[in-house]
Order: sequence, then C-alpha cells, then structure tokens
Amino acid sequence: MNTSGAIQNGMAELSSTDANIPLLAIEAANELDELVEGRHSSLESVARLAEILKRSFRLDQAGGRHQSFVDSGTVAVFSQAIDGSAAGERISSIDDLVARAVEIVDALEKSAAGNEGQSLKKMRDFCIALSKAAAAYQQSVYEMRPSHPFRT
Repeated sequence: MNTSGAIQNGMAELSSTDANIPLLAIEAANELDELVEGRHSSLESVARLAEILKRSFRLDQAGGRHQSFVDSGTVAVFSQAIDGSAAGERISSIDDLVARAVEIVDALEKSAAGNEGQSLKKMRDFCIALSKAAAAYQQSVYEMRPSHPFRT
C-alpha cells in the first residue's frame, strides 16, 4: 500500500503529494464549465483526471471490477470530494464509495469523449470539490512531516 501518494507507472495517484492534483482538478472544472457555457473546450485535463481517478482503484482479477481504493489517502480525498459536491447523497460504506467513484470516472470519460453522460454541472462541481479535498490533504501531509533537524 502506497501511503506517500507517489507517482506510479508514470501517472500520479489521487493522493499524490508530488503531483499537482488540486490544479489538475480545477483545470478540469474550468473545461467542464466552458462546455456548460456553450464554449468549446479541449477537455485534456478532464481526460487526465479521469485516468488518475481510474488508477485509484485495485481491480478484482477474476471479474475485472473495481474492488477497493489504492490507499487510505485516496479514500480520504475522494470521500471528502463526494461530501463537498453531492447534494444529499449518502455514502455509508467503502463499497458505496467505490461504486460512486466508478460512476464519476465513467461520467468524466464520457465528458472528455464529447458525450455528456451525467450533468456537466455535477461533474464540474465534483472537480471543484476534488481540488479542495486534494489541496487539504496535501496540506495535512505537509504539516505532519517532521521539520528539518538543523532548522529551528
């Protein structure tokens, strides 16, 4: 289990403290907002964010379905983003959280491919909440790191 949130196989994980996930999520929200407003957008950030979210799961080898999150940081970031974006949606278990994550990845991939799928506004709101959650997570990890022994 990777709790440091490092970059794996050349791609950042959701709980990465090395990658700028908050910026990527807000760029994705901006691209989705451009679509909501009827303006053309490249959706590169939406596609990259969907790929990072997809890497946040472990797959069940037999069925190929998403089984769990990669690490506890990812659970924290994702559940905070769900709480921050969902209107009254209740997540009561990890299975519910994983199922919701799969729905969000599918919706982001459809948006990036030009198919709206779920409401673009909902995906935009999720990306904003994800940006805030990832930034808060990175800040908390930074604050937990011991200070340099030679500095006061």
